[in-house]
Order: sequence, then structure tokens, then C-alpha cells
Amino acid sequence: VLIGHRGLANYLAWTVGAYASAGTGGAPLFSSVAFDLGVPDLYAPLMTGQAVHLLPQDLDTADLGALLADGGPYAFIKLTPGHLDLLSRQLTPEQIRGLAGLVIAAGDSFTHRLAERWAAAAGPDGTRLAAEYGPTEITVGNSAYFLPADGAARGPVATELVSIGRAIPNTTMYVLDERLRPLPVGVPGEVWIGGTGLARGYAGRPDLTAERFLPDPYGAPGSRIYRTGDLARVLPDGNLDFVARTDH
Repeated sequence: VLIGHRGLANYLAWTVGAYASAGTGGAPLFSSVAFDLGVPDLYAPLMTGQAVHLLPQDLDTADLGALLADGGPYAFIKLTPGHLDLLSRQLTPEQIRGLAGLVIAAGDSFTHRLAERWAAAAGPDGTRLAAEYGPTEITVGNSAYFLPADGAARGPVATELVSIGRAIPNTTMYVLDERLRPLPVGVPGEVWIGGTGLARGYAGRPDLTAERFLPDPYGAPGSRIYRTGDLARVLPDGNLDFVARTDH
């Protein structure tokens, strides 16, 4: 996909306040810089005068917990739910409590069961959790949800997965029906995203770009939205609850 500098600048400006402000210990970088998971871990600390802790490139995941515990406490860590599950088993409750101000899980399904297990070890004053959502066609992340200290679901709707949250500044996020009409609270529909971070399209694929990127019927003239293929519903508090993929 074709991503512009403006979208990256918008995302990183948001992470400075949302992630890097959770502490002063910087962030560890243990994924390739070509993988967008590592974008905030690399740039947000540098933008705030904090350290980037470079973990070995040939890191064995069996050693991940020990390496992170030795280098902390960090301001934040962004990783996958799979990494979080691994750390919840490798680290002691004391290590989890002091690991970082904030841990962000992204890139895969994040269950409340995992969040609650982590929160039980971290305690009310320990490392907090957040979830970030963003398909490849958006610049790294499009929305985020910051969990309560106990990691539990909130509100009248029982959900297995942690909410994918609300759109970050200067981006859009709609739940629409097949005629691109907004759906009411609690009714599943397809997620469409847009705004500053949206990709320009697919390199060399104008046909696919035209199919997936459409004019935004609710935005400024010339703005576009992307059809994610994800089904979600709007929760009573305005956050989005992921339901399923349309192709599954």
C-alpha cells in the first residue's frame, strides 16, 4: 500500500501523548523496523527525549520476558496479544507490575480472558493495558482502547474480545450497512475507516484501489474511506466491539 508522511506524522503525534507519556523509560524495540508494530517503539521515545532499548535481532522468544524485565521499567511496550500471553507466563506478578506504564496489544485478537489474567498480576497500580486496531491500509493504527485496571469488559454488552476502541484524532471510523448507512448502537455492520492516515491505495492496482477505497459520504469533498472487511458494532459508550470477518 502507498502510505504518506502526513499519516505517519499524525499517528506519531498521537502516540507521544497516548503512549510515551505513560513513563520516562522509553520503549524496547524487538521487531523489525519494516513491521509497523515497531513504529511507535522506535519513534515515540526519540520524539520525547527517551531511550529506545534495542533487543537482540536473534532474540529467542523464550528469553523475551527476562530481557524485558532486565531493561525496564519502560514508558510503554507495543506487542502482539501472543507476546502478551507469553509474558504473562514468563514474568512474575512483581515483574509484571513494574514492567511499564502501559502495554499495547495489537495485530491480532485480544481477549478479555488474557487482559484479566494480566491485570490480576499487575494489580490496580501496575502496568496498564491498551488495545490498538489498524489494518494495513491505515498508517499503523486507526483506533485504540485503554482498558480499566481490572481488564474486564464494561457496559451491558458481554464481549469475548477487548474493544477496538475509538478513532484516533484526524481519522474516521464508521459502522455501516451495505448501502453505506450508519447503523445504530448494538447492530453489527462493516467497519469503514478513513482520515489522515488512510493509504493512497495499492501500488500498481488501480482496480483493487477503486474497489476498496470509496468516497466518504460523510466527510469533506475529496475524502475517502476504506472497506476493512471487519464486522463490528458500536457499544453504548461509543467504542467499537469487533464481531467477525466478513470473509469467514
